[in-house]
Amino acid sequence: MESLQQLKLIYLKSFLDGTELKLEFCISKLKAWETKIRNCYAENIQQKSDDFVRMILIDACFIIEHFLRYYMADQWRERDPLFLKPWLAEDVAQDLILLENQLPFFVLEGLYNLATKNDPDLPSFLQITFKYFEDLNQQAIKHDGVSVRHLTDLLRIFYLSLNQIFRKRSEVGSILEHLYCASELAESGVEFSVNKTNKCLLELQNVKGVLTMPRLDISDRTEIHLRNIVAFEQGHYPFETYITDYLNVLDFLINSERDVDILIHKGIITTLLGDSNEVATMINRLCSNLIQPNINLKYLSICKQLNDFYEKPIHKWKASMIHDYFDTPVKTATSIAVIVLLLLTLVQTICSVYPLIKGT
Repeated sequence: MESLQQLKLIYLKSFLDGTELKLEFCISKLKAWETKIRNCYAENIQQKSDDFVRMILIDACFIIEHFLRYYMADQWRERDPLFLKPWLAEDVAQDLILLENQLPFFVLEGLYNLATKNDPDLPSFLQITFKYFEDLNQQAIKHDGVSVRHLTDLLRIFYLSLNQIFRKRSEVGSILEHLYCASELAESGVEFSVNKTNKCLLELQNVKGVLTMPRLDISDRTEIHLRNIVAFEQGHYPFETYITDYLNVLDFLINSERDVDILIHKGIITTLLGDSNEVATMINRLCSNLIQPNINLKYLSICKQLNDFYEKPIHKWKASMIHDYFDTPVKTATSIAVIVLLLLTLVQTICSVYPLIKGT
């Protein structure tokens, strides 16, 4: 986008003008970091050194300046191009978390620290970054002690529990081969309940046939966020695929719009998408073609408990009865009509036989 490239150059000039840093000094620093920066990328970058450093400098200074202006919004709201064009600001925010657009966080932090070393009153760059993405930080996680590789990594951190953030790894189990979908589980008597106090999506609990899940808010940007996190986990956290594990369970629970409707009715899912079928398609699409060699033991245990609950004869019979006779309004009406008819027939038979019995 030409206008965005021009804006990046304007921000670069603003960043340099607002600090004591010289362009040549920034370039020399990035040259010194170049090998480390290149090693952060999985693929070998073919760009020549000068072009590569120039690209990193422009993008890094744009992000730093953008985050600073957002942090000091009162000073910039009426004259910053992105504040004046909210649609463009939203596009930029979306692009910043795409995995293919990532800059190593140490580059952003390093340039920011060089620019602000004489002003101890300014917050850390991590603090500014948390402020910029505060609407995505639903758990209000504190920045203290958090280590970030890049902005996609930060987005992933916002979904994790505190134990997972600080690397208290869950035990890894095996492949999740099967879990009955939400409508099947509901028919067998499993109850679904939303956890209103815990905002960590990954905290699933099952107690005596009651599956409790935190609320998942789905909007038009949910798929983009989750797809980038999953791709990142596949490449960098093969034994800590926390979000992928969650989506794998959700993928089993949701096969159709009927499953989505159950979770919406219970408050576990809220959606701004068009309909339930679109939600089901999105969840199933996220989990297609995933390499998932294992899943954490907690989820495996929950899924086994749910499957065992469904497969108990009494619960299986109940599910079969509901599915065969009561799973649609037409079937329900027909079944009720048949039951009423049988009862009326029984009453009529009793009324016919009773005088004969009484007369003998």
